[in-house]
Formats: sequence, structure tokens, C-alpha cells
Amino acid sequence: MQYYDIKKLYLKETNEVNFKNITVAGSGVLGSQIAFQTAFHGYNVSVYDINDKAIAKAKERLADLKGVYAGFFKDPKKAEETLARFTFSSSLEEAVKDADLIIEAVPELVDIKINFYKELAKVAPEKTIFASNSSTMVPSQFAEYTGRPEKFLALHFANLVWQNNTAEVMGHTGTDEDVIQQVIEFCQINRYDSAIHKKGTARLYSKLAFSSAVIFRPVALGKRYCRS
Repeated sequence: MQYYDIKKLYLKETNEVNFKNITVAGSGVLGSQIAFQTAFHGYNVSVYDINDKAIAKAKERLADLKGVYAGFFKDPKKAEETLARFTFSSSLEEAVKDADLIIEAVPELVDIKINFYKELAKVAPEKTIFASNSSTMVPSQFAEYTGRPEKFLALHFANLVWQNNTAEVMGHTGTDEDVIQQVIEFCQINRYDSAIHKKGTARLYSKLAFSSAVIFRPVALGKRYCRS
């Protein structure tokens, strides 16, 4: 078994923000956590959901998370300032118009995700990277519907992201390596420990079982990873 320093493999020693505007599509329990974590680390975050009722619920969740982050990080001022970085829309075109990165957190149903990506492909700027937060599906299932398979990958987060700050990054066979790099840098800035799957099909912290795919597996929190 060989061990690698993940920074030497992928990560740049930089605090430069490679993205500025993030859209989180789907504002349920985990979508709201992803949105707050992202805004807490300085990004402008557009929250998209299907109707005004869902948007109102998202605002309630984010208000509750303000208290969670204020207590966990012992920084009420920063948590309060985070709320000013959100915008909300039930129009997908409006929600993604400035997005550098879109994190999809819609329900875990294949048809819903396919329809979402078909609509997203029509309205998203050319520059925008698409990332799926799915815990049960892999990016190859949806790449053909995105209109930009080279800019599409999986970016999966653990529940209670402020505490379980792990993000899994997994491309498919058509994902551009530079896109993977940019998303990993985004994870760095958001203080995630990144588990890297290089065009694999298995996940570590999700519901999917291990496979024989080549993956990077964290052996401990920190910078040391093993390849198996």
C-alpha cells in the first residue's frame, strides 16, 4: 500500500478564492447546511428551490443555523454576517445567472435529477461548474444531461457539515482535471478534509458500497491519504 500527501497530488498552497458566487439548488436539511457553510467562509450564495414555500422554509433553516455556527465556532458576529451573503429565488435562471459553481442537492430520485440537469443546462452560464451532492448516485448517471460533462462531478458532504467537515470529490470519465482541481481548492477554503475519488465509482461516507475502482481513502483526519 502506498501513501500520498494529498497536497502534493492536487492542492495548491493558496488562500485565493477561485469561485465567488455559489448556487445551492435544493434547500432541505443538507442543502441548507451546505449553503450556510459556504457563506460562512465568505462566498456569495444563491439558494434555489422550487417555490416560495420551500424558500421560506430555507430561510428558517438558515436562521437556525446561525445559532448553531455562532455556538460551535464561538463567533456570533461572523455567523450574523453570514446571513447577508444569501440571495433566494424560485427561478432557476435567476438563481444561477452569476454562478461559478452550482451544488445540486435536490431529492434523491433519478427522474428529478435528470429533469433538473436538463433545465439547468438551458440557463446556466458557460463558465459554471455543476456538482452533485448525491449520496446514492454517481456522476456518470447524469453527465449526458448536463450539456457540459467536462464540467460535471460529484461533491458530496456529510450531514452536520460544520462538525463532520468532509467533502468527497468524484469525477466521471469525462470530467476535466482542472475542474476537479478547482473544486478541491473550493473545499480547502471551506475547511473540508477532501476525500478524492479519481474517476471512481465507490464512495466512502455515503450509502454506496466499496468497489474495485481506484479511490483515495483517508486513513486519518489530516493530509495523509492512501490509495487502494
